[in-house]
Amino acid sequence: MAGEHVLIVDDEPNIRLLLERLCRREGYEAVTAENGAAAMRCLELHEPDLCIIDLRLPDTDGIQILRRVKERYPDCEVIILTAYADLSTAVQALRLGAYDYLQKPVQDIGTIINTLARALERQRLARDNVRLLQGLQEANRELEQRRRQQLQMIAYIGQAMSGALNGREVSRVLVRAILDAVDCDAAAVLVLRQSAEPGPWALIGGRRALTPEAARQLVEAMNTRLPPHLRCAADGVCLELFPGGAQEEADSGNWPAMEVLVLEVRGDAEGVVAMARHAHEPWTEETLRLFHVLATQGGTALANARLFARTRELATRDGVTGIYNHRHFFELLENEISRSERHNLPLAVIMLDIDRGAFDDVASRGVGLKAINDTFGHQAGDALLRDVAGYLESTVRRADSIARYGGDEFVILAPQTSRDDALTLARRVRQSLGRAEFHVAGTAIRLTASVGVSVFQPGTGDTAVTLVRRADQGLYLAKEQGGDRECLIESPQ
Repeated sequence: MAGEHVLIVDDEPNIRLLLERLCRREGYEAVTAENGAAAMRCLELHEPDLCIIDLRLPDTDGIQILRRVKERYPDCEVIILTAYADLSTAVQALRLGAYDYLQKPVQDIGTIINTLARALERQRLARDNVRLLQGLQEANRELEQRRRQQLQMIAYIGQAMSGALNGREVSRVLVRAILDAVDCDAAAVLVLRQSAEPGPWALIGGRRALTPEAARQLVEAMNTRLPPHLRCAADGVCLELFPGGAQEEADSGNWPAMEVLVLEVRGDAEGVVAMARHAHEPWTEETLRLFHVLATQGGTALANARLFARTRELATRDGVTGIYNHRHFFELLENEISRSERHNLPLAVIMLDIDRGAFDDVASRGVGLKAINDTFGHQAGDALLRDVAGYLESTVRRADSIARYGGDEFVILAPQTSRDDALTLARRVRQSLGRAEFHVAGTAIRLTASVGVSVFQPGTGDTAVTLVRRADQGLYLAKEQGGDRECLIESPQ
């Protein structure tokens, strides 16, 4: 549907012009504002269907405009424009009701068009839901009370699902809502795997505890409703059943009446939802309509939960290596210090810096990361950093966390680790790295590292900053002593 009003707020004329032309080409009415004050005036004069807001404006920030938009026009969709450094603020914007964010500089025209279309599609869907709920309110008198209860339930469930931040929370709310709102004996959600996410998995619930056979019947029925290329192997679906119950009281399945819907948002299948019962009577139109509304809300909530997870992942991961970044490491360290204080346990910080590498065929030739970048290009250097990060992740203990601190420096957080254990761990990691073989531009290379160690003891007053500073001092001491060694700096207390 064309004719929707779009407000574009950005202080860069080229971006405003690009977005305005795209909107008009797609049939939308576009209004532009170069700063916060102009945006506020536009909001007084026009009710937008969609706002595209830059986070960084000369006279205010995009968050303030987002708040104003949501206060004045709650159903207006908002898309945030953000630079890489603003990802944490983009997460805040999503929490405040923004639909999505676009990263600047804006280059992929197709992504812009699709994002606008998805946002307006969700708005149209939400308005359709409102009209459906209004229709329920206008029903005849003898159904008025029951339909009012349905309205309240849908609103409550919609709020609960939209507030859930991961797929399992959304699925639990959806299954519970179907069991509460619909005359059925079992309900289930099958969530598909996307990219690196775990899955596929299914959450299944019934009015009584279900046997594995009953759960399998539901999963098979949901699986057959998917397009062939999205179907899951029967033994590849992780099942979660609730509520529990004694096995002799369990429901063994046999569902003569079953309704299955694909959870689809803008052509992308998020999963499948099903309801089933033992009675042979067909579902009423009212029941099917209610089930469809719940499924629609569930699909949108699952898509939003995935978007939130991806955004959070971008904010915590290093862009080159994929391991935790510097900022998130300090968050983990501060949390671990609090836990160590509560339980009176030590912890260690181990900082590691790649100090040289030697090509196998020229043993006397020392090569550092800068030389690799200068000789073979930054792509080769980045590939080596990724390989080193992956190797370190496979070398440390499962409870440890590893992050890229900067350049070719890595830092390891080792909970519940004493002084002697920290030195042992640092030595093992260093020696293991020295024995590993890496490749740069098809040539084998071996690396050595200087390692600094510091240990937190409860009650000393150490902070995350002082712990990392001591580990850094140990690292430089190791370098001064020739590298390829570990040095521990003790607490002065």
